[in-house]
Amino acid sequence: NDQHQQTNSATMTGADVAPRSAIATLTIPTATISADPLLTLIATISPPYQTKVTISKKESLSLTIGPDTLTHRNAILRSLCGGGLHNALDSQGSSPLLFLGGHSASSFAGASPISSLAMAGISSWMSVASSIRGGSADDVSTLIGQLNGYFSTRSFVVPSAAPTLADLDLYLAIVENVSGEALESMIGSSVNTRRWLEQCGATLEELTVVAAKNAEYSKIPAATIPKGLDPKPSPLPMFFYGDEDESVVAAAASAVASATAAAPANNKGKGAGAKPSGAPGGGGAGELTDEQKKEAAEKRAKKAADKAAKKKDQPKKANKGGA
Repeated sequence: NDQHQQTNSATMTGADVAPRSAIATLTIPTATISADPLLTLIATISPPYQTKVTISKKESLSLTIGPDTLTHRNAILRSLCGGGLHNALDSQGSSPLLFLGGHSASSFAGASPISSLAMAGISSWMSVASSIRGGSADDVSTLIGQLNGYFSTRSFVVPSAAPTLADLDLYLAIVENVSGEALESMIGSSVNTRRWLEQCGATLEELTVVAAKNAEYSKIPAATIPKGLDPKPSPLPMFFYGDEDESVVAAAASAVASATAAAPANNKGKGAGAKPSGAPGGGGAGELTDEQKKEAAEKRAKKAADKAAKKKDQPKKANKGGA
């Protein structure tokens, strides 16, 4: 009876209840700050009132939330982005990006099989990223080819409207290993992998801006993001009425191609008001020559004459049919 009373007393006072508040203490070694840009970004973007970040020269990487302490880098990242901070970094309105694709809360206790599979996929892809970091350029080349087939029917590594933690981790593992011309030659005609790499790079640029604002009070050094691909300029779509001559359409396509190809070279050393070759008023190879203009005008005139002749013949045919 005495033991039962003691147990009830402890339960009522909360003495035996472990704290589960979403207050995290993240310890990051100084060397990791510069070597792991993704971890640095997440630490900087994490809610400041829920996360205490300590940068230490002696201590190892760890995350403590309540009675639990994590020491594995990938587990720490998933915890910060998910349930560890009550999904603050995986909820609309409270995070600049759904780092777990919005699957963290819905996967709890297997509530959504799709989200549970997505969470398992994020963990698996982060393991792939870890293996790529310790691999060779040949490993990256093989992965790029495999990703091109994988992304032929997908936008990101798991179902999501934007890159997830796994996408960003895998992207950084690739560009930390291979970059510049070497990466460009590896990509080659792998258009699906190129699209994914460019999207992940753009997302990291946006997150860097958010982290820079938070760094004013978090005092965490800025993350250094490795340079990936240099996206080529994409021309805006051109619309036609449908009655233009073929030479006009071909000339317009040629102008766009010339402007797009020449844009990087022509923009160097030019002022902000400079116009690319082929743009209106910009001159260059994209403009129609006098001969092309004359030929197009003659064809338009001939088409107009043919239409007028057909309209003139229509009443006569109708009269013949009535007779």
